[in-house]
Amino acid sequence: MPQFLTRLLADAVPEVQVESATVVRTTTNLYWILVNPDHEKYWERFREIYPHWKQVAFTYHVRLGLRGFCPEFDDLKNLLNWLSAVLSLSRGERKLLLLLLYERCKRCRKF
Repeated sequence: MPQFLTRLLADAVPEVQVESATVVRTTTNLYWILVNPDHEKYWERFREIYPHWKQVAFTYHVRLGLRGFCPEFDDLKNLLNWLSAVLSLSRGERKLLLLLLYERCKRCRKF
């Protein structure tokens, strides 16, 4: 599971090193993606490469994080659908992302 997301995000922003990417669920049940080793640098560059990220985020009912790092969503499917839309994933890639992450995220790391 984490390898697919890590690879997907590394390919999306190739000039920023990505060692790991993890879906995080906050104690208030908001979902976002933690990118290591430099979370802030990654999302800053992501916003530059994909300037439509914010418009798409509103489509998927973004809750928080518009000025910070990765946007936060109150539903995991909204987070994954947002990422799929921004990265223009193929139908197969989107289904794989949902299969690998959505079904297993009951054990998401809590912050």
